[in-house]
Amino acid sequence: MKRISFEDGLIYSFRPELASVATVQSGETMEFVCQDSCGGLIRSEKDTLDRLDFNRVNGATGPVQVADSRPGDVLRIRIKQIQVAREGFLSILPKAGVLGDDVPEPKTKMVPLDGDVAVFSKGVRLPIRPHVGTIGVAPRDKEWTTFYPGDHGGNLDTKEISQGHAVYLPVFQPGAQLAMGDIHALMADGEVCVTGIEIAGRVRVQVDVLRGPSLHRPVVETPKEWMALASAPTLDEAARLATRDGVDLLSRGAKLPWEDAYMLASIACDLRISQAVDPWRTAKLVIPKTLMRHLPA
Repeated sequence: MKRISFEDGLIYSFRPELASVATVQSGETMEFVCQDSCGGLIRSEKDTLDRLDFNRVNGATGPVQVADSRPGDVLRIRIKQIQVAREGFLSILPKAGVLGDDVPEPKTKMVPLDGDVAVFSKGVRLPIRPHVGTIGVAPRDKEWTTFYPGDHGGNLDTKEISQGHAVYLPVFQPGAQLAMGDIHALMADGEVCVTGIEIAGRVRVQVDVLRGPSLHRPVVETPKEWMALASAPTLDEAARLATRDGVDLLSRGAKLPWEDAYMLASIACDLRISQAVDPWRTAKLVIPKTLMRHLPA
């Protein structure tokens, strides 16, 4: 099994001409070793976000070329395992996050892990649910810093990109050029304060090239649901794109007229916020597998 570390390759932007640091075959399992989103620079509560060089934040390990993948294909990344370090952190910053205007000064909170439990405080202990915050491929035609989410993936901050689930990404460039990082030990929908529990870790994935399904933007699969993800400058725009993609998938997958699929989505598919704090926002339309078993060709 190949193991790719941030020491082998680390990118701060997804761009069309990415050069790979390794190559895998379709169906191969590999492991990504990832820094935390701040590159290990937050080590105590004295370290705050305002002191960081934001040109060197949110690095993604890779990229890795997936052999024989080509534009128009879909990359399926099955997340087999996520292992995280023993301590992470949360940070807030004035003017950042949903309530950034109310934050008087930067603050960092270190959060140790006790096994699979995050010790937020003496009275607040929460089970962790690690996920990958940033995962993406080389985009079609412009450069996106790793702060941004988009059609290529990137900083999706979607808590369901977690162990036992899969993320599907459209391929825009030969070889796809997959990279990932920004692991969270725990994060709620919205990531409202601008961080989850940021933490270093290892992500073991199986990567498959699919020919048949056609996607414009990322899709996440859980045992019970499909999630059409979309990112845009505002939540309204992201919600519109996610709903359009989800209704289109439902129409094709359940073999329904578009109008019927749209009405069905209104009573059976939840529209949720993945994150509301990145430069672009990310929304998801959640489709139960009882309505659509397979990703449609």
